[in-house]
Formats: sequence, C-alpha cells, structure tokens
Amino acid sequence: METCTVKTVPTDQLVAAASNAIEVNPSNAAVPQALQRAVPDEVIPPEHLAVLTAKYWGQAGVRLTVGFLDNPPADLRARILSHMNAWNATANVHFVETAVNPQVRIARTAGEGYWSYLGTDVNQIPAGQPTMNLASFTMATSDSEFHRVVRHETGHTLGFPHEHKRTEIVSRIDR
Repeated sequence: METCTVKTVPTDQLVAAASNAIEVNPSNAAVPQALQRAVPDEVIPPEHLAVLTAKYWGQAGVRLTVGFLDNPPADLRARILSHMNAWNATANVHFVETAVNPQVRIARTAGEGYWSYLGTDVNQIPAGQPTMNLASFTMATSDSEFHRVVRHETGHTLGFPHEHKRTEIVSRIDR
C-alpha cells in the first residue's frame, strides 16, 4: 500500500510561503503571534516563524482550480474532482477543472506514492509542476481507494496536516 507524504516547499522558500499564507488568511499567523506574546523580549528569526505558520485558505471558503498534468481521460478527471468536492459537505470549498494556470496540479506518477503540498503552499510551486500526486490512479482503481486517498490528499491541499502531528488531538490520547 502506498503511503502519504505532505510535501514542503524548499527551505529557501519557507519565509515567502509563510508570508503568502498570512496574506491569504491572516489567522494563519495566530501561532507565531502567540509565541511572540509568550517571549516578548526574544527576536524570533523569520525562518522559525515560517515553520509555525498555518496554511489554511480561510473561513470565507475557497474556490481552487485543478489541472491534470498527464491529461487523463475525462471520466477519470471527473471522478477525481468528485472526490475532491466531497469536502463541500463539511467545508466551503469548491474545486473546478481548468486547463489554464491551475492552482492544484495533479500528477499520477507511479512509484512516487501519494503526496500533496499543504494548503496555501501550492501557490509557491512553479507552474507546470505537480502540487499533488495520486500514483497510478485509473478508472480501475477501487472506489474505496478514491475515497481514502483523493479525499485525504485534498485535505492536505486545504491545509490540514496529518492528525498525528496535531498536538490538540495527540494531547487527548489516553496513553
């Protein structure tokens, strides 16, 4: 079974990615602001603040354009988009296909596993490069895999990290 990886922007782009995340959604800066309040006399380097910045699109909702880098058949594109748009049931998000400058660029490169960049970081990835990989998905892929993988990777594109890395969830575990 393929595993999931949340991709991160290159180290030299961390500060730019954090600035973009805060510009898109000012509440992404809440964690760094809290840190500054906790240690007001410390000068926190921008690189440190950058890794603490959230990458969510914002409460007002988001409409993201989606493109497919390997031009899969129309029925496969529609099936993938359908699973991405399943997030509409619980969030104000909408994914629409476009062939011109898509924000979310999907590849299906075999052997690279499943991965996505986190939230607003997709804005930092150069045009023509994927922001999500769905390995070897085809129409023959089981619906349970579409449900499990496409929706999971789309969650990362919306800015959600892996659950086991969220301290507010891990702290509730009864060890």
